[in-house]
Amino acid sequence: MRRPWLAPLVLALACSGSPDTQSAPPAATPPTPAAQSASTRAAVHVAHRPPSAKDVIDAVIASGSVPLSVSSTCSSVGTEPSDTTIGRYLAGFLAELSSPAKKNWIETKVEPGRSAAGEDVSICTLTVRHEDGDDRWGWGVRFHVRSSDGLVLADSFSCTGAG
Repeated sequence: MRRPWLAPLVLALACSGSPDTQSAPPAATPPTPAAQSASTRAAVHVAHRPPSAKDVIDAVIASGSVPLSVSSTCSSVGTEPSDTTIGRYLAGFLAELSSPAKKNWIETKVEPGRSAAGEDVSICTLTVRHEDGDDRWGWGVRFHVRSSDGLVLADSFSCTGAG
């Protein structure tokens, strides 16, 4: 099944340096994503509380520059050793979905929960799924959205995956 929205999503994740998600203009030599701290990235907010499926996908795209070093669950994930951000990690798996002979889809899930600081949050999960005969996998991210103001908690990102 062809998904016409998949190509723009891949492009958006791969181009995680869009002007509305960065707080500073690009330098002659941009800092590595791992060097950017959560405090230097622009805040990301969702439109609805609890977040809709579209909000979850939008939040992940807007958070593409979050470094994989945010969580030990993101250590050595991705399709290439050079993947260092949430955006590059997911873009690699989305790029694998290009063959029309395969069954591919994106799942989103939102559940109520509490942050490590005890705040009410929505626990959001985005999973990229793939099936091609015996080749079945799902890779993605989980993160928190603060219920009071819709803020995506950048330091809450973790990487999920299953073969």
